[in-house]
Amino acid sequence: MTDTTAKQPLIPVLKRRLRALSYLAGTTGVAVLLAALALWQRASTGEPSFKPVLMFSDLKAKAEDIATIQIETKAASFNVARAADGKWNLPDKAGYPADINAVRKTVRGLAELKLVEAKTGRAESQEKLGLGLPKTGGSGTLVTLKDTKGEVLATLVAGAAVDGEGGGSRQSLYVRRPEEPQAYIARGNFSATTDQTQWLDKAFIDLARERVKTAQIKPLNGRPYTVTREKPDSANFRIVESIPAGRALRTENEPTSVGNALIGLSFDDVKPLSMVEFANAAGATYQTFDGLKLTIRIVEKDRDFWIAVDAAAEPVAAPTAPPAKPGETQLKPDVPKEAREINAVVSGWAYKIPRYKATLMTAPMEDLLRPVGG
Repeated sequence: MTDTTAKQPLIPVLKRRLRALSYLAGTTGVAVLLAALALWQRASTGEPSFKPVLMFSDLKAKAEDIATIQIETKAASFNVARAADGKWNLPDKAGYPADINAVRKTVRGLAELKLVEAKTGRAESQEKLGLGLPKTGGSGTLVTLKDTKGEVLATLVAGAAVDGEGGGSRQSLYVRRPEEPQAYIARGNFSATTDQTQWLDKAFIDLARERVKTAQIKPLNGRPYTVTREKPDSANFRIVESIPAGRALRTENEPTSVGNALIGLSFDDVKPLSMVEFANAAGATYQTFDGLKLTIRIVEKDRDFWIAVDAAAEPVAAPTAPPAKPGETQLKPDVPKEAREINAVVSGWAYKIPRYKATLMTAPMEDLLRPVGG
């Protein structure tokens, strides 16, 4: 009797606990049901589970504060910097001017970049998406924008492109914030340019084909010679000097290729002039019908061709202007001003140019010829 009486007070307590657990289970079940219902409704209405959002919502408003763009990969790192005068340059290229269009494209691309889908948040999966940090040997590209005080305005790790994503001019790639493991698919017009030479301002020598009158060539080997043409609308150049007996032009276009070698000239890299030895250089001097003279020194180093350029304006007795194109008003260039502007760009610099261009500007006359009947 004593044992039964001792157990009786426990019964109401157990009942109350069971009742509380049943209420909790019921509440949990309702919450799970509501969550499932919400997911079903979202799926049925096509509403995405992740709503697109700008990765850097305030970057557009801070674009004018950007003073440095830092690019870092496991292979290299460099900065693109804005000087006190507002002009952008490449410090690692001795301060050579940067392409302002590349700067603007990068800043605008980051400001408009949208996160459209959340992916894995597992740190061990980052390298598969190209999101490993460069400083730890990862394959990601770390891009950081800073202001004049060194404060970070935006930073991300850009990874691999996403196959089958994007549309029109938009691109899709994997991204994440450096301090967070969460990866996303981002969409926009942003791409991380990791080749420093692609940031160089490639504005260089821009001559209309019709302007070039003569090209005086001093080859790396062989005697100098000159190619010329009579009028701006003459299709072909000719060699001024006598062609050796028993030899003939390979084709009538050979001198023309030499005369046109300066047209569309660009460069692949740049160095301070003092870093390239131009002793015993080959050379090419181009003169236009309106008096512009471009003197080019050319050397070959480690199978790369480097040039130094000097521009001058020379008076001509009767300048012959290139013919105007249909619907185009003929404008006579201010040649002295043009020469000053070219020198302002090229003075003090050596430029690495494409090999095929250098080959044309240093070609011995013999390379243009063939045996008669051969």
